[in-house]
Amino acid sequence: MRRLFAVALLVLAAGCATESTMESKPVTDSGGADARRRAEVHTALAGEYYARGNFPVALSEARLALKDDSTYYPAHNMLALVYMELREDVSARASFSLALRISPNNPEVLNNYGWFLCLRSETQRGVDMMVRAAQDTQYQTPEKAWLSAGLCLRRSGRNHEAEDALRRAVLIRPDLIGALYNLAVITFERGSTKDAEIYLNRYTRLAAPTMDALVLGVRISRANNDKVGADSFMQQLRRRFPESAQLKELEATR
Repeated sequence: MRRLFAVALLVLAAGCATESTMESKPVTDSGGADARRRAEVHTALAGEYYARGNFPVALSEARLALKDDSTYYPAHNMLALVYMELREDVSARASFSLALRISPNNPEVLNNYGWFLCLRSETQRGVDMMVRAAQDTQYQTPEKAWLSAGLCLRRSGRNHEAEDALRRAVLIRPDLIGALYNLAVITFERGSTKDAEIYLNRYTRLAAPTMDALVLGVRISRANNDKVGADSFMQQLRRRFPESAQLKELEATR
């Protein structure tokens, strides 16, 4: 299940944790920027550090943004995301709530807050928020909220509902790799191996397959009596993950 959420986090956080080479510098007023502009700049910097996994600096930048403009809801949203990563749940909830108080029903905040609640095992409340976000006609990226809802439902074992949400996501954005991969998993698990093959093929055309995706490819191909496909996935596994336990298991069961 952990591996399932790695995909989600790549989509939702827009990056993985790497060491940042950026330098934090104060945003001055020398260019005539007003408080809102300074808040925007600090929030953007916080987002950059957040995406790189440098949460202490992201926290500092988000706080500087709110020092410049305490009514700037994206800064509260950003601060909540950082608190979420730092496992400071009380502060995260407070920041999400403040963001929604300033911008009621904001879909981006609802999606992020919903994901936070999902990870804290408040599944239904989180899904309700994400569906509200997805159904907002003004939301420019509703597929993100459908993906979040699908992964949240998947986490709680509600696969039928998860599949529906993920299908909605790929109808809006056909190249959404997180949704395509998880649809391949779900359809395979319920025995629709042809559908699983279609989703996995769409996924592998868009992204370099992970070890889990290659393993899934072998299992789907074997279920479909596709020896050529199974051999192709096995060759990729041997080349890229020669020491993996999954490869040894598949070799032992062929």
